[in-house]
Amino acid sequence: MCPSLIINADDLGLTRGINLAILQCADAGVLRSATLMASGDAFEEAVKIFRGRDGFGTGIHFVLTGLKPVAPPESLQGLVGPNGLLPSGPIGLLKKIGTSKPVTHAIRRELFAQAEKVFDSGITPTHFDSHKHVHIIPAVFEVLIEIAHRFSVKWIREPFEPDGSLGFLPDLQRVHKAKFLKQFAMSRVSAVWRPVFRSLARRAQIRTPGGVYGISFTGFTNEAVVKRLCGMLKPGLNELMTHPGIVDAELLKFKGRLLDSRVKEKELLVSAGIKELFEKNHIVLRHFGEVDSERS
Repeated sequence: MCPSLIINADDLGLTRGINLAILQCADAGVLRSATLMASGDAFEEAVKIFRGRDGFGTGIHFVLTGLKPVAPPESLQGLVGPNGLLPSGPIGLLKKIGTSKPVTHAIRRELFAQAEKVFDSGITPTHFDSHKHVHIIPAVFEVLIEIAHRFSVKWIREPFEPDGSLGFLPDLQRVHKAKFLKQFAMSRVSAVWRPVFRSLARRAQIRTPGGVYGISFTGFTNEAVVKRLCGMLKPGLNELMTHPGIVDAELLKFKGRLLDSRVKEKELLVSAGIKELFEKNHIVLRHFGEVDSERS
């Protein structure tokens, strides 16, 4: 069996520049999947572009950090700060979950509001994942499972890298290696949640790809990394997480570190060389909506 690979672009709908970059990558033929942020400023534009697009799967990129909520802030007691925003990051979210019981109810309300907004837009999601991988938190993952059952969504990203990801280190520029090692270490720490995640997914009959790549080398994906990845993929379904984009004034507002790297990933995903790599290695590119029964 040849390996199947789903290349997914996260953050669809965050800005117009990200929407345009994902569209260009999709037109180039390698990118066939993206996840949509219901709370993104360019949500409506993304829906217009990708709703009903043949051969392309759109999922939901659930957000519980950094942005404005979709549900009314006054209904999200303990979750939204005085600035009207969700917690700044996963650690802040965990602290809120641990110190305030109403937060779990607010999380459920916000996640359902995001799902309903996407479904009401006419998009039929093929899968779920989350911004900053916060669905590794059991209290969040349980809600995503509930939403998946409510709307008959079969696939949720398992945000844990397979063993061997440290092998990408030689393929990175020297300036990126220290940050890669930090991200790799963080991915090892988060792996303590994996047994609980897999147990919940198994009981709920949720499907997950056999391997999800791109966590440790987020921001550093290049052709050498993809070449090595082609040799590592196992038979069955795998996922590569990407963040293509075009840097514009909207994106600069977020002050995130993924700026120039988004442009480089976009250029990589539209290149002829990347397509040739997948063809040479007999890797089948798909989206979650095309996969019926495969599971690791």
